[in-house]
Amino acid sequence: MQTDRPAANRETVEHVLNLVPASSFLLTSAHGELRSGVIVKCVQQVAMHPPMLLVAMEKGQPLSPIIRDSRNFSICVLAKDDRITRKIFAVAPDQGVDAFLTIPHLVAPGGSPVPLRALGYIACELIRHLDIDADYEVYIGMVHDAELVAQPKIKAPRPGLARAHLNGRARSAKNDAASNKSRPSGRPRDPSKLRRSS
Repeated sequence: MQTDRPAANRETVEHVLNLVPASSFLLTSAHGELRSGVIVKCVQQVAMHPPMLLVAMEKGQPLSPIIRDSRNFSICVLAKDDRITRKIFAVAPDQGVDAFLTIPHLVAPGGSPVPLRALGYIACELIRHLDIDADYEVYIGMVHDAELVAQPKIKAPRPGLARAHLNGRARSAKNDAASNKSRPSGRPRDPSKLRRSS
């Protein structure tokens, strides 16, 4: 990159750069038998008509040639508390290792895998790949499909159910204490040794 102005030191501008919205997404793609994914943080809309997204990914990822060959990728939106998916894909699996074999997933238009734990996905066709003079490379994709992923519904407990359960336990404990009090303490007497009243 030709410039006569040096870049700022990352540490000196971090406090302001952190104000730019960022989140964790799972970037996925598939081509033939190969499919992979990696967590990315730099995702941004760059056009409204047609809708386009920009995603930046660290260089040297095994996912890069898959996106290049398939010309498709999906950006999966992850829940804030989804630590499992973040842990699995914090580093892209080695080339040829399919992490999706053990993960429930669906296939988005274009062939990219989407974990069922994702809140939703955006399926894109690769429009431009930029290899900038930095530690990241940039992909721009035209959005062809976007869907929410149906999450399993958890039945909500009836209102007051927990309170009724705790009250029932308290009553049971109180009854047990009362019945223990009415029992004679010490060893039980042997009926054969009791005197007969004449």
